[in-house]
Amino acid sequence: MEKNSNINPDSMIPMYKQIVNLLNEKIEKGELKPGDKLPSEAELMEAYSVSRITIRSAISELEEDGLVIRSRGKGTFIASKKAMYSADDTVGFTHSCQQEGKQATTKVVDVSWIYPTMSDTQYLDIEEDTTILCTKRLRFVDDVPTMIETNHYGKGFSFLEGEDLNQSLYDILQKHKITLGRSIRTLEVVYANAQEASLLNIKKGEALLLFTDKHQDEKGKPLFVSKQVYCTERLKFYL
Repeated sequence: MEKNSNINPDSMIPMYKQIVNLLNEKIEKGELKPGDKLPSEAELMEAYSVSRITIRSAISELEEDGLVIRSRGKGTFIASKKAMYSADDTVGFTHSCQQEGKQATTKVVDVSWIYPTMSDTQYLDIEEDTTILCTKRLRFVDDVPTMIETNHYGKGFSFLEGEDLNQSLYDILQKHKITLGRSIRTLEVVYANAQEASLLNIKKGEALLLFTDKHQDEKGKPLFVSKQVYCTERLKFYL
């Protein structure tokens, strides 16, 4: 790495912060791209003529801001820019991604008939011995696996078996004259099980955000329950 003379030890701005700003500028200009490996601590120390603790403070702040990712034994890498997604999901995943200039795609993992959970029977007003349709889909943002969606449907949704579930569910429901009304949303932190880790290409036990939505139609009739687990490394939510 070339020696940099832009660090001013007499500035009111701490030297580690100056390095953060310089590296952030390189990221913004595309000189450092997602996946690029940062120079070693020793190389950065020499390039900026600062101490190891200054370099470590700068890298720690970049990591806290989600701009770099440290990999033990491999080094520090420029992180991919996180997609922004509304926590108030009123338009659906596909359209929300489109609003942010991102491409959302889908892979259907499973479509099957299952027995409902106790929560399903209470919310969807169905009997325990009645089977319900369950769909599981892996959602991608710009070809990166980002979310797993598992839906449990109430009565009258068997038509979904004949639909292309790689498309927007909201669009499919509208085609069948089903308009979503109010939904009850809860949020909690969970940890990836083996299947989730495999689908999202992360380590088992990594923290995920779980959204549970209980959807109703415009008249307040319960329609389906949707559980979505999001990879926190690849997405930001705004309220």
